[in-house]
Amino acid sequence: MKKLIPLLIMLTYLNGQDSKLKITILDLDGPGVNSSILKACFGRLESTLINSGRFQVIEKNKREELLKEAEWQNSGACDTDCAVEIGSQIGADYIVFGSITQLGRSFHQIDLKIVDIEEGEAVEAVTEDAKGDVEVLLNVMEEASREIVRRIALGGIVTPFVGGPGKATIEKTYGNIDIVTDPPGANILIDAVDYGVTPKLVENLETGQRSLTLSYPGYKIASERIIIEDGKTNSFSKLMDPMTGNLTIISEPIGAKVFLNDINQGATPLDLQNLIVKDYNITLELENYETVTNRISVQFEETITKKFDLEPKPGLISIITFPPNTDIKVGKQSYNSGDRGLKSLELNVGKYNIDFSAYGYETKSKSITITPNSKESININLKKLPDGVSSNPDMGFLTVQSFQNGLNAKISRIKNPISLPTKYFELKYGNYNAKVYKEGYESKKYPFNIVKQKTTELDVELKRKSKAKAIKKALTFPGYGQIYSGHKARSLVYSLSALSMAALLNNGMINYSEEKDLMDKYYSDYKTATTADGINQTWNLYSSQADKVNDVKSQMI
Repeated sequence: MKKLIPLLIMLTYLNGQDSKLKITILDLDGPGVNSSILKACFGRLESTLINSGRFQVIEKNKREELLKEAEWQNSGACDTDCAVEIGSQIGADYIVFGSITQLGRSFHQIDLKIVDIEEGEAVEAVTEDAKGDVEVLLNVMEEASREIVRRIALGGIVTPFVGGPGKATIEKTYGNIDIVTDPPGANILIDAVDYGVTPKLVENLETGQRSLTLSYPGYKIASERIIIEDGKTNSFSKLMDPMTGNLTIISEPIGAKVFLNDINQGATPLDLQNLIVKDYNITLELENYETVTNRISVQFEETITKKFDLEPKPGLISIITFPPNTDIKVGKQSYNSGDRGLKSLELNVGKYNIDFSAYGYETKSKSITITPNSKESININLKKLPDGVSSNPDMGFLTVQSFQNGLNAKISRIKNPISLPTKYFELKYGNYNAKVYKEGYESKKYPFNIVKQKTTELDVELKRKSKAKAIKKALTFPGYGQIYSGHKARSLVYSLSALSMAALLNNGMINYSEEKDLMDKYYSDYKTATTADGINQTWNLYSSQADKVNDVKSQMI
């Protein structure tokens, strides 16, 4: 009896194998689709059918061997009739064939047909769309394979029952899966069906390979393959990967310390990789610059670049003046140094032109540059105005120095010329031009600006007039060289003579032009005359006018 037990177990196993539906898959058609992709899709389709435990899959090599033994030949693409004939030759119950069509760069359509060999026709068609890379295409092909299993099972297709004719329904088996995740609370989808959140024991799942999807806010979606075994409870645990993004921090100026949620991350420019997706408080600190705090959201699989223009801290300048009570003007703001002759100012970074003034003293200006958080002091000593000089606040002073004697200056808006050199010549504030001149010297203009209660100084020097330049000007126009040399009477004679000759020449040119136009008209009439009298008459007029034009020309010469 003990010897019979192994034999009975073996017979039972063989019986179970024979009771399974026999199914085979023909090569997938795919014009334009890479052959390696077609091969991978075929392998995924075949392995999923095998793993389902529902079929005895006749693999490609075995099928080719059976067809060779049957001396069966086929050329070209296989249709339903062809599939039925192949199935009959190899003893299959069902054949799956179909195609993959590329509709776009990352878009494929999967079309599969299930042929019932006994019925001799296609009983089911499965169509799936795959939008994404090759991995997505293979996953969709796996879903299509599971759909084939469901179609055959739900369509009333049965396996042969040992010991009797006809077909019997497929016996379904079930198992359980215990799912745990870190962190807990992840959503559970099995074959796109919602089963709640982790941790959870999911019971009564149909045996075979299943698609498990886990999702949790802030974490990457996990897609896994699980095996459900008959009557067993399998365990599955998953450490969820957090969603991450990247952050680039730039500052002007560079070198600022970067704190993320009060943790020092380094100095700018700074690249922070694989940060968990969430909101962060970011702080930038740099010596002599104001601290900046902001809030930034890190996005999944994105690199966010944030630039900060740091605001420099203002500088402090202390001004010591003599005399005390000096007025200080910075831009549009006015201050006073008071009885102590001391004033401290806080100024933003930049360049400033500061004016200092006091009654009875010359005004003074000074340019300063304020750097971030700088601290410095300056001394300002004003010059006392000389006796007899007006203290009118709208007046300024002109001092002209020169090593040449006998110079004179004509100042715009001033009626009478002044002799040079001069000191503390009073003028109302504003812009002026001084024309400095002397006989025998080339005159020269000097623009200058008068500031209230301030002395403007000019150094002047004139060049002697040259004979070569006088000759050149005389050749340009008669009398111009004499004017340059200072001989006004002689220049007048030359200029009048030149103008008279020009007038005579101009009159002669006008007369010559008029007579020549008339000659041209007579010559045109002569050329168009057609009668003998007309020809003689026009020729005489032309000949007479030509003589007249020559006389005028001679007179001009």
